[in-house]
Amino acid sequence: MGAGFQIAMRDLEIRGAGNILGTQQSGHIAAVGYELYCQLLEQAVGRLRRQPPRQMCDVDIDLPGEAILPDSYVPDLKSKIDLYRRLVRITTTEDLEDIREEMVDRFGPPPATASRLLDLALLRIEAATWRIHAIRMENRAIVLHYRDQKRMEQLKSQATLPVRIVDASTAYIPFPAAVTEADEILEQAKSLLRAR
Repeated sequence: MGAGFQIAMRDLEIRGAGNILGTQQSGHIAAVGYELYCQLLEQAVGRLRRQPPRQMCDVDIDLPGEAILPDSYVPDLKSKIDLYRRLVRITTTEDLEDIREEMVDRFGPPPATASRLLDLALLRIEAATWRIHAIRMENRAIVLHYRDQKRMEQLKSQATLPVRIVDASTAYIPFPAAVTEADEILEQAKSLLRAR
């Protein structure tokens, strides 16, 4: 059931949408990619309907550790891609909890790598509220790249960890020598960004 629709969607991804409102069926959608094309179309429709722009949590996180949905947990490739796509697009902790509950309901308790993926999604949402656009590791410190110095000053004043603001866009958070495991590092980052 619905196989014809799936074939049509796959064909649309391969050949492109072309002139959607006309008869021409070969276009330049491949130049920007199907996903970006759909986002641009969604934004344009939202503007025409005078809806507020959708908030995005565009945060680049580069921390040690594996964060994936293993085949043993989500064997169906389509379901896996759908979950990855939804995790990238969420902007609230409520949406994340909905996905977490759905995963437990459909596939059972998540393994460590899937739990880590959910934790990274939470970290991305928290970082976006602080106007942080990148989080990475450097030696014995977590490095935050941010857009709003006032928000970073606020984070520094509320944080339980020492935050060292280096310049107008970078801050370092050294962590104790005892913290060596990837999960411990992730917990340090999460506890830092939970401060309000």
